[in-house]
Amino acid sequence: MSHSFADDTQLYRHTKVRDVQLAKKDMLATIVDINNWSQSRGLKLNTEKSEIIWLGTCLQLTKLSQADKTLQLPDAKSTVRNLGIQLDSELSFDDQARICVKTCYYQLRRIKQIRCYVDQDCLRSLVHAFITSRLDYCNSLYAHCNVSTRQRLHHLCLCYSNYIGCRLKQEYTINYVPSCTELLIDLHRHT
Repeated sequence: MSHSFADDTQLYRHTKVRDVQLAKKDMLATIVDINNWSQSRGLKLNTEKSEIIWLGTCLQLTKLSQADKTLQLPDAKSTVRNLGIQLDSELSFDDQARICVKTCYYQLRRIKQIRCYVDQDCLRSLVHAFITSRLDYCNSLYAHCNVSTRQRLHHLCLCYSNYIGCRLKQEYTINYVPSCTELLIDLHRHT
C-alpha cells in the first residue's frame, strides 16, 4: 500500500515475521517502480532522505535479524518523522513527547524574553500559538506514553499555565499525573 502527498510517498506493508523476505521483495519492487516513474518525469528518488522503520512489539522486532531489516535503502531507523510526528518502532511516542516538550520549553524561553514588551492578551496569544497548539497537535498519541513522559508533559503544562496566570485544578499535584488531554481541556477552559 502507499500514500502520496505533495512530494512525499509512504509505503507500508503488513507482514508476519515468517513472511519478511516476501514483504522485502514486494517493497523493493515497489521502490523500483516509483524510481522508474520518477525518472521518466525528470524527478529523483532521494535515498538520503528515504527512511525505513519496522513497526511491531518488542517480541516481534527481536525475531528480525539485521539482515531482515535491511533493504537497498539506508538501514532501518528506530524513529522516523511523518507529518510532523516522530514514530518509533514500538509506537510508544515517547520520543515525540520528548521533542514536543523540548520545543515548547524553547518557545516559552523565547516568549519570556519579550514578556515585558507585550500585554497579557498578546502573551496568551503567543503562548497558545507556539505552545498550546503544539501540545494539541495529535495529543491523543500521548495517551500510552510512560509515566515519566507524562510527568514532563504535566510539568510543561503547569509551567506555562502559571506563566499566563491560569489556575488549574487543585488535584493536579506531583502525585497525580493527569492525561495530557485532561490538562489541555482544563487549560482551554481557563484561558
